[in-house]
Amino acid sequence: MKSYKYLGKVSSEHFLKNLTIRFSQPGAFNDPFELQPEFHVTDEYLSEGEEHPCTFVIHAHHSSYKKHLLNDHPKETQLKKLDGKKIYLQLNEQIGILCLTQENTLMPANFLMWAHYAESHQGVVIEFKPESGFIQQSSPVHYLPRRPIIDARLLYENKYVAIEDLYFKSDIWSYENEIRITKWLSECRNLNIKDPLGNDIYVSDVPLESIKCIYLGCNSSQKMKSAAFELYNSSGVNVVFLKAHDEEYKLIPSTNLGGTWSDIYTTNEQLLFDREKM
Repeated sequence: MKSYKYLGKVSSEHFLKNLTIRFSQPGAFNDPFELQPEFHVTDEYLSEGEEHPCTFVIHAHHSSYKKHLLNDHPKETQLKKLDGKKIYLQLNEQIGILCLTQENTLMPANFLMWAHYAESHQGVVIEFKPESGFIQQSSPVHYLPRRPIIDARLLYENKYVAIEDLYFKSDIWSYENEIRITKWLSECRNLNIKDPLGNDIYVSDVPLESIKCIYLGCNSSQKMKSAAFELYNSSGVNVVFLKAHDEEYKLIPSTNLGGTWSDIYTTNEQLLFDREKM
């Protein structure tokens, strides 16, 4: 599976110029249910609303949510819950998240992602090297048909809880096949600019050695193409301009600033690409 980051116009311009990318607080996401599973209290000695004693950690602890996931929803637990909103508000002030998508395709070809997150093919997509340390820090999102109910013992019985144990989304989002890289906001740079929702914008550097290729959308501007060309000249990173196929529903590469296609793709990928051109 390949790991891609779809970026809109403004984010693409900043990335091409500075090699930085935004790590967004959960409150900046387009899903109002982020990091807010239901925590039901199943033990009598635990008090509703009591502060949870655990510490959340990033990419450093084994996930344990599965053994605490409640498949049945007894009425007695419906009346006794922890206030998950407090956890959400706490983490919203502490963490930033980079959302990536995984695709089993030669090039980024998820039309919904291009439309929604690359602003109708006007932005760029970054492909990351799977062996890079940057990608190795990622965690998957768990897709479920209903909002998860988790036994509050996850919080009480574990001194440390992995952030990824809160990464749930409705299965309506499953087309994103999302993985996440999470950082403490204290490790990111605050641009002292707010987004439309009033959240501070934090960015972090993207290691150049972690990038396999940059793809420009078929509707990208000449300004963006020029910026991509400048980045190629200064760093040598592979840059591919995409265009819409004349007959079929697919994107095809029109220009590769990195040289030959074999500079980017493995032998098997190259054979697949050659077949797709036929």
